[in-house]
Amino acid sequence: MDFIKYEIKKGDTLESLAEKQGTSVKELINFHNLYCGTTNFIIGEKLPIHLQYLFLEKKTGEEINKAIEDRKFPQKARYRCEQFNTTKVEDRITFHCNTKKEYVVEKDAANTKAKVKLKEYLYKINPENMALAIEAVKELEFDKEDVIFNLNDDHTIKGVENFPQIKEKWELFKPKLKASEFYRQVEKINSKAAEDIIKGGGLEFENEANLRKTYDKCLLYHVLFNDFDARKKRKQNDVLKFISQIFVNVPIELELQHTIIKEDDYFIEFRTVGTLLKDKIDNAVLEEQYNKFYKPIIEYGFSEYNYDYRIRRMVDKKTGTIINASALMKEEVKNNYQFVTQFDLKQIEY
Repeated sequence: MDFIKYEIKKGDTLESLAEKQGTSVKELINFHNLYCGTTNFIIGEKLPIHLQYLFLEKKTGEEINKAIEDRKFPQKARYRCEQFNTTKVEDRITFHCNTKKEYVVEKDAANTKAKVKLKEYLYKINPENMALAIEAVKELEFDKEDVIFNLNDDHTIKGVENFPQIKEKWELFKPKLKASEFYRQVEKINSKAAEDIIKGGGLEFENEANLRKTYDKCLLYHVLFNDFDARKKRKQNDVLKFISQIFVNVPIELELQHTIIKEDDYFIEFRTVGTLLKDKIDNAVLEEQYNKFYKPIIEYGFSEYNYDYRIRRMVDKKTGTIINASALMKEEVKNNYQFVTQFDLKQIEY
């Protein structure tokens, strides 16, 4: 292994030199002792007064920067996720999309920051003509899902640390989106609709709060960065608030209950179940929208609105890392219309 002979300067310490090299003091000492000869051995964790040179591993600037960054986020996991989104009309599938993604997720030692990076993105969609829309923004997904979060004490997302960089990537991506086949086709049919696509993107990246809403909708972040620990004492059950995917701008509230399914010396499995707070819903609004958007197609009248929400997570007790998880969200107008999301996550070898 290549090394350099570093001349020790006033003010240098093993800690400061290890930090500059992106390594630990122990690793720094071990490497030096391999090449220095017995008279220049370092014993203990302080630089000997007589020592003039330190033998350091030869690294490029890029290698050092990577090593420093890796030490900031020592907890690392690689995940594969698969998600099925299905729309059913009278139990007949009218839309189906299967996405597969692979991520690297890293956390700092104090669990105050998390870094998430999308590595692979695969999909199948039916009707197939909708694939153009996914292809048009696929590059943006990689930009958006290269993110650093600041975390709260309960491991939920507090903020997006690299929001300015992500916003800049959106600005650079806009010309590519306008040049895409999908955008040109939309523009040919309806120029205002094409403009609205750009405006929608601009709104999403306008500020950190808006971008946070995008991450909140993504099941990976919902599963990983949530306060689901059933061992925690709570004064009252959590309430999850979000917007319906069937009805326009209709807020939905679920009361969440966290329980332990099973536990052994190594793993603990949690389940979260959401119960729809029906008293928070205005059925007249739902029926009005149903009659406008769905009844002309389905013909049957509005019946009953339901929402089914279940998440299971298996956690490594030693590290606190989620090993695998599954989720089911089913929003429906009973017997008439369903939007179902199934999500599976598993940790794979890093």
